[in-house]
Amino acid sequence: MIDGKSTRIFRGAPCCKAVDLNTQFETVLRRAIPALLVVTFLGPSISLAGDVAESSSLPVHLGMADALRLFRERGFDLIVADAAVDTARGDAQIAGAIPNPAISGGVGRSFGFNSAQCPGCSALAWDVGVSDQSALFDTLSGKRGLRSRTADLALAVARQNRADAQRTLEAMLRQQYLEAVYARDALDLAHESQGRLVQVLELNQARFQHGAISQVDALKVETEKLEADQEVERAEFALAEAKYDLAFLLGVRGRVPDFEVDADLPRYRVPDDLGHATVDSLLESARKQRPDLAAAHLQHDRAGSAVQSAKRLRVPDLSLALDLSGQGAGSDVSSPPTVSLGLTLTPPLFYRFQGEVQKAQADLRVQDTLLAKTEAQIVNDVSVALTQFQSTRRRVERAEHELLDRARRTRDLVQIQYEKGAASLLEYLDAQRMLIETTQGYLRDLADYWLAVVLIGEATGLELGL
Repeated sequence: MIDGKSTRIFRGAPCCKAVDLNTQFETVLRRAIPALLVVTFLGPSISLAGDVAESSSLPVHLGMADALRLFRERGFDLIVADAAVDTARGDAQIAGAIPNPAISGGVGRSFGFNSAQCPGCSALAWDVGVSDQSALFDTLSGKRGLRSRTADLALAVARQNRADAQRTLEAMLRQQYLEAVYARDALDLAHESQGRLVQVLELNQARFQHGAISQVDALKVETEKLEADQEVERAEFALAEAKYDLAFLLGVRGRVPDFEVDADLPRYRVPDDLGHATVDSLLESARKQRPDLAAAHLQHDRAGSAVQSAKRLRVPDLSLALDLSGQGAGSDVSSPPTVSLGLTLTPPLFYRFQGEVQKAQADLRVQDTLLAKTEAQIVNDVSVALTQFQSTRRRVERAEHELLDRARRTRDLVQIQYEKGAASLLEYLDAQRMLIETTQGYLRDLADYWLAVVLIGEATGLELGL
């Protein structure tokens, strides 16, 4: 009831009475006010919750390509590396900036001024000046150019460091993804083994009830099945841990959502660039591709430029100043406007910037050593990665061509013999255990093989297509 009037809305009537405007306004207002309050007071928190949800979202099935894309978008360390580049860019702008001119002015009054001796004159004194703050000489002497070159080299170093951070972090991401896929394969194998032992346990429990096997044999089967249960628990934990570590690398900030990785490790193959690779060929690629080596060379150049810049500080700064002064106002002045040009020299008589020069020279020696260290590190990385690749390659090929086939055939033959009573339960369990261990070893070797491929890509800077 508004203003003493009662209004009804008749739905579906052929002819309806018009709705009172006051009632309509009251309804709209009653619905709008709570919505406005929610937006006003909870809007920031809703936006924040949306940001957190977005940063925590992952595809239901996370492939390697998806993981790399998400990492490049929101990886913690890449965000920090981008900020370091922006900082270096700001330093470059500061180093190349031209000093702002200094403008001065003043107003004074001459005491003891006798206006009777100079009718119409004024005791007011004024002065206006401008100084270039050594901007002109700073450019002509080359100081500004050296500072700018040093800062530009530092910016180039920051960019290369960012590229190197992406190189190493993406290699880490690929390794963690492979570890997650390996953990899933290991869990599938554990489930398969558990299922086989469940069947064996049910069969032997029936045999034990009919007195066909001893209690010792029945207990052995039960023990093997319990060990399989333990292995499933370990595999489930390993997979969960690997997925949590992977989500952290992807910049997930909230609760880790449930997601799946690829079902199987990539099938064994040799990348084209590694078919006939040698240490020398990989080193040649690394020297061309590695961002950290390029950054080390740039750091060496930056340090050399910093030494020159520090020595150039000994050149005295020269400031130019233009000054306009006078006294009085009007047509009769005691001192007419006067223009003067001034020079300010700061000779290094007491301090010749020995500290700056010494620090810059020490930094140059450090960069010499770090450059040599980076070159040695590249040789070590390539050698270790190639050795690991060759070793895991031989192990995987041996397992695929010989080990797995022999272990599977042995288990199958012993199973047939056991079912016919020609082999003991212990022999069957040993054959089953050998097949499981051989398969687990093969999965580990296959994972290590692809990890070695990732390491070669990291060591050389090559994109090997994994």
